[in-house]
Amino acid sequence: MFLKSLAGHIRKQDWFIVIIELLVVVVGLMMAFQLDRWWEAIGEKKLEGVYIQRLIGDIESDIPELENAIQLAYMRKDYTELLMAVVEDPEIAAQQPTSFLVALDQASFTYSPVLRKATFDDLRSTGNMRLIRDQDIKTRLHDYYRFDESQLQYRPLQFSVEFHHFKLASGVRSNKQVRFLQDKWLLVGPDNLEEVQNSDPGDPGEIMAAVERLRNNQELVSWLTQLREMQMEQMLVHNTRIELANAALDSLKNYSESK
Repeated sequence: MFLKSLAGHIRKQDWFIVIIELLVVVVGLMMAFQLDRWWEAIGEKKLEGVYIQRLIGDIESDIPELENAIQLAYMRKDYTELLMAVVEDPEIAAQQPTSFLVALDQASFTYSPVLRKATFDDLRSTGNMRLIRDQDIKTRLHDYYRFDESQLQYRPLQFSVEFHHFKLASGVRSNKQVRFLQDKWLLVGPDNLEEVQNSDPGDPGEIMAAVERLRNNQELVSWLTQLREMQMEQMLVHNTRIELANAALDSLKNYSESK
């Protein structure tokens, strides 16, 4: 209908009307386009808010796991130092017999939490990272998750250190002592550390026999400094993770509260 009317005015050379009708069409199209962009901008702003809250939830869930990893690394470093002290003074093992038996195994354990990164991966894979308008947030998120990815290359080395320690420490404890730990203290953490220290593994003579087997295993004794270094590296890595997590979380919360 519009084209027929426009053609009629053109034939009549009624140029003023032609211009008016064209302007009406152009203005109508521009208004429709702007309205569409307005609704799209509102939708993107809402989606950005959803992503921000999801990222906050992910990192808030990561932080307790990272704090636990730091505590475990400290505890295992202490276990390594306990073994080193027992080598120098066997009487220490008599004072902390269960801790000594646990240390022979768990001083080599490592723990690296798996970060909750589904939201970050979603933002990257869908191209929705553009929705996050604050550049500081983007930078801190990339710092946090990129550092975690960079540490994956060291996991095989950590596993090899653990396995090597198991091999060196094999035979230091008696079968009876191993069964005692398997049944009662298969995995020790900060939450049950005091209970372990106060428990009694039995025959003191067997404890001292284990001490002698440790002291006579020179390869294992020499290895303890390497074990201590690994736990210190774990502490450093996890503390860096915590710092990056808190920096990203602060940036996310400040941005969210400003909206």
